[in-house]
Amino acid sequence: MLRELSIRNLAVVEEAVVPFAAGLNVLTGETGAGKSIVVDALLLITGARAQPDWIRTGADTAVVEAVFDIDPAGPVAALLDEAGHRVGDGELVIKRELARSGRHRAFVNDGAATVGLLERLGEALVELHGQHEHQRLMESARQLLLLDRFAEAEDRRERVGVLVRGWEEARAARERLREEMREGARQEDLYRFQLSEIDAVQLKDGEEDELRAERGRQQHAERIVAGLQEALGLIYEDPQSAVARLARAGALLRDIARYEPDAAAPIEALEGAQSYIEDVVGRARALRDRAVFDPDRLERIDARLDAIVKLKRKYGDSVAAILAHRQEAAAALDRITRHDAVAEELEAAVAAAAAAAATEADALSQARIRGAERLERLIQKEIRGLGMEHGRFRVALRREAAAGGELVGGQSSWRVGPRGAETAELLLSANPGEDLRPLAKVVSGGELSRVMLAAKTVLAAADDVPVLVFDEVDAGIGGRVADVVGQKLRATAAGRQVLCVTHLAPIAAYAGHHLLVEKRVSRGATRTTVTPLRAAARVDELARMLGGERVTETSRRHARELLRDSAGGVR
Repeated sequence: MLRELSIRNLAVVEEAVVPFAAGLNVLTGETGAGKSIVVDALLLITGARAQPDWIRTGADTAVVEAVFDIDPAGPVAALLDEAGHRVGDGELVIKRELARSGRHRAFVNDGAATVGLLERLGEALVELHGQHEHQRLMESARQLLLLDRFAEAEDRRERVGVLVRGWEEARAARERLREEMREGARQEDLYRFQLSEIDAVQLKDGEEDELRAERGRQQHAERIVAGLQEALGLIYEDPQSAVARLARAGALLRDIARYEPDAAAPIEALEGAQSYIEDVVGRARALRDRAVFDPDRLERIDARLDAIVKLKRKYGDSVAAILAHRQEAAAALDRITRHDAVAEELEAAVAAAAAAAATEADALSQARIRGAERLERLIQKEIRGLGMEHGRFRVALRREAAAGGELVGGQSSWRVGPRGAETAELLLSANPGEDLRPLAKVVSGGELSRVMLAAKTVLAAADDVPVLVFDEVDAGIGGRVADVVGQKLRATAAGRQVLCVTHLAPIAAYAGHHLLVEKRVSRGATRTTVTPLRAAARVDELARMLGGERVTETSRRHARELLRDSAGGVR
């Protein structure tokens, strides 16, 4: 709920702190005292456009600040968290600063905020009735939502939305497949050619490196043989080879060892060296014998490498890349060959999704029709009790014929969307002989506010906005009707907070919290104050509203009777 509203330098209000309470709050005062300024201040808090002339004469800035109590786990807290603002411990402070320079600012819990965020918070926190441009109930989408809530059809509406989205997704998948099929028909021959071209070469991963190594050996076979032969001579075959020299050294050491035993120690190492050399010789001979130049083999290698290079120019930088492309082409070709079967499956999925959505939408339509008939009766009864004896109220459900490609529902081929097959519009005829007209075209603010009050009384359980503001609700009424309006306002305030600007004492008497707006002229300046009324002061204000400026004991007695009859008590 709204706990407190602080106003500084707004219009004729120099400074005021307005406390509010749960339940029904009324603001009263003489005409022109500035009651509308409190409503304007609340509009600023909820993101309304700032007007330059709202800043008090002689001031450079105007400031409005509102303190709300909110549920830390509720939708308002979720909005704050989504916008990156501190949720706090159940308290929300919204501040709006206006400057003559035009550089207005907004804050949420001491953090800078956008007017857009204030608008979103305002939609969740406050609903104003009395000025056409601020009434959310004028919106067709809002009217449909409230009807669905009243008809207890929200779950069915949600299912329709899910099913419609499922149909849209299935249809999009079908269109993608059709496009793929058209493209596939053009690509099928290409994929088959690519596969045959790659498969003809019979590539093996790593083969190119092996071929290039063998090609190098073939090209340099003569040099390899000559080098290996010379190496064999130096190591083993020449008279002065390494093996011959090691053998001579070993023989000398064995001869010396007959006279010097320590000379035998190196002999074992020499014999080990000879063993290693013999291994080297064996390897060198094998390489020499293998290094035979084969012109036919070199030609086959060159042809194989040429085939690989041609494939690389088309399909990748390596054999691995070519094989990967082949796998992709094979998969694409497989999809193309399976398109007909997949297309049948998708067509069946689209048809099934359409049928499910249409069936659920038809059930939603029936629930809406029943709900609309009941809502019409209840609201019409309420508005007639609020002084519109000849008032007529209707809930018009309208449908549009489905165009080509749209989801069809019902036997008459209505278009079905995420919200079902209907739009809803609330219609009113306030006087005999008048046609039913949309609420947005109702000229009388008093009539409109009473319709809104009637709607809120009926829809109280279906709506979730915690703070309702009624302005002009008493226009053109009095006597018994005013008493009924007061009763309706208090009933609407059960479980939520209602703020009402009124000129009628029978309405004000039903409030649990009464605020007096007064305008005074002091030292040549006009100032507006807002004061909570208790006990005798409240009786005096009701007496003034009943009898004019001259408050008499008779008017006070009448005021006390109003408070007693309304069960408001003297506060």
